[in-house]
Amino acid sequence: MSAVVLVLLLRSLDVEDFAFIVLLLNVGQFLGSAATGGIRMRYSRIEAERFSRRQEEPSAFNAALLSGSGLIVLAAVLGLLGATTLGLGDDAVQRLAFVGLGTGYTLAHATVELAVYHHQAQLAFFRAGVIRMVRSGVLLGISLAATLGLLDSGFSVGLAFAIGVGAVAVAFATPLSISTRGATLAREGRFGFGRETATLTFYSITTAGWRNLSLFLVAALLNDAAVAAYGAALRYVLIVFGPVPSIISVLRVRTAQQDMIDSDEAQVDMLKRWARQAGLPTLGLLATVGVIAIWGIPLLDGGRYPDSVPIFQVLLVGAFAQFVTLPSPNLLVAQKRYTTLAWVNAGGVAFNAALAVVAAELFGVVGIAAAASLMAIVQAGAATYLAVNPPPGAKSAIAEGTDAEPALGGPGGSPSKPPGL
Repeated sequence: MSAVVLVLLLRSLDVEDFAFIVLLLNVGQFLGSAATGGIRMRYSRIEAERFSRRQEEPSAFNAALLSGSGLIVLAAVLGLLGATTLGLGDDAVQRLAFVGLGTGYTLAHATVELAVYHHQAQLAFFRAGVIRMVRSGVLLGISLAATLGLLDSGFSVGLAFAIGVGAVAVAFATPLSISTRGATLAREGRFGFGRETATLTFYSITTAGWRNLSLFLVAALLNDAAVAAYGAALRYVLIVFGPVPSIISVLRVRTAQQDMIDSDEAQVDMLKRWARQAGLPTLGLLATVGVIAIWGIPLLDGGRYPDSVPIFQVLLVGAFAQFVTLPSPNLLVAQKRYTTLAWVNAGGVAFNAALAVVAAELFGVVGIAAAASLMAIVQAGAATYLAVNPPPGAKSAIAEGTDAEPALGGPGGSPSKPPGL
């Protein structure tokens, strides 16, 4: 469905409107991940362990939802103030409209993701998948409307996206929110934001930064055509790696279960086994896709964005490095080394920004893609090295309760075999 949505929008919108949609979707993903990623991650980890240990305390879905929504609104206000100060956009009305639309879409997108995380933590992966399929179906329907001429501008398509995803969020998150009212987010207060969540939020901000920075750099340094070409190439990469979000979901839950969090050796064995089994098949697949892209991408976009081909091929190199080391970030989270991982990502953001500015001047939009790919390789290597070389005494911290937090299982948390995985 994502592939069809991309093709429909590529063919039905002009360059400026398609660039607007690309920026809107990436702002939503960036803002949602940056503001609420830490809360979602902590909630998912706690919920997965609670379910694994068959503990009786209630879920804290509603507290996590309130915390995340508040942070998104705060980030939107700060973003509007920053855009006004810098004079971005044609006028105040345009800035306000984009920020308002971006905030609405982000709130909807983040709420859907939290509902997905909730079901994944309880091993209900099919139910979580259905939620994402419904969301994709709504986006597909809106894209068809744009193709038929019912929506004729980037703003109207973006508004429909926000309303449609918002309806999905209300349908799936409202029952969970109502049933979990009054539950706190595990020793971090009514709104679930304390020291650990703050650290995870810092990690989420830096992670979202290195994943989305390149497109924002293209928008700042180049033109609408470059934004559209780069955004299309990013979407192609996401399509090729379509199964990855589901795999990450399993890894996130798996590394939060008791047999894994209680053993550093099991974590390292997982990473080594993953790299050994995934490396060659993935390399062969991506090499094939890279060759097919020479003819396939012009066929999809009608030749409107020729730069998408080399951008896509360059981005595949960094994506390969990320894929073969996929468990590394989750293992560092299982070891509660959030700050370490955050600083790795922050360094990657700074490195990418500096390199991209130079590369854009010399090689244009393809140069920015090369900088992003190189940064992804460096980040993957650093995270993997840290994951397999924990400092002395750094046990998987849920079991030991580092950061001055008691072990969530408590003295009465009796071990039991994780159900399902």
